[in-house]
Amino acid sequence: MICIYGKKTALFCGIRVEGVYLNKKLFMKALYFIKQIYMGNKMKKLLVLAAIATGLFLFGCSDLVTNNTTQPVSSGKQIVKLPSKAGLSKASSLSISEEVNGDRGDVMFLRGSYTDANGDNIKTFAKLFIPRKAFDGTVDISMSTDNEYAGLDFAPHMTFDKSLSLTLSFSGLNLQQLGITKDNIGFYYVDDSGNLVEVQNNGIFVNYKTGTILVVGAKIDHFSRYAFAK
Repeated sequence: MICIYGKKTALFCGIRVEGVYLNKKLFMKALYFIKQIYMGNKMKKLLVLAAIATGLFLFGCSDLVTNNTTQPVSSGKQIVKLPSKAGLSKASSLSISEEVNGDRGDVMFLRGSYTDANGDNIKTFAKLFIPRKAFDGTVDISMSTDNEYAGLDFAPHMTFDKSLSLTLSFSGLNLQQLGITKDNIGFYYVDDSGNLVEVQNNGIFVNYKTGTILVVGAKIDHFSRYAFAK
């Protein structure tokens, strides 16, 4: 344990792991994830390890917001808009479709990038973990990015017997220009009435240096549009 003290009280206490300081709250979350590794199956182990590697080590010096509730939010929230593509054409959406057996489960990946009008490289990464016995039979599942907003669309519309887990990030963003802070960013789905509903997750990371927003372990109980909003 490492503590940095002011004149009278500790200003920061944390754990140093390979050159990265983790605050106490984040460290306890790491212990929880590690516990899940030893309790889960092989696919779960890979998912948890990836979440730890991405969330803790790449974003160890970033700000973290956690959310363990699922509730409607005010209409004042707005979905984060992505920068426009360089030139006159709009950014092409990314898409992937796979035939998934619900009894066996699967993991789907989606990644890509484009150059915006300012010459910045905007990158997208998504990983959808589908546990075994999440649904019956075999279904063609697709997920795709939006041309304008920091989110994903899923098809077909369906609900699940076991929750899916989504990791999603956008990087290369000008967070200051977009008005994104660790205090106002969240992850939501859009319901049938067009309302934003907050999604339970294992943490939202904001990295100002790389212009990255990342949600880890977003709980997906049904397919809809999911997106970052502020």
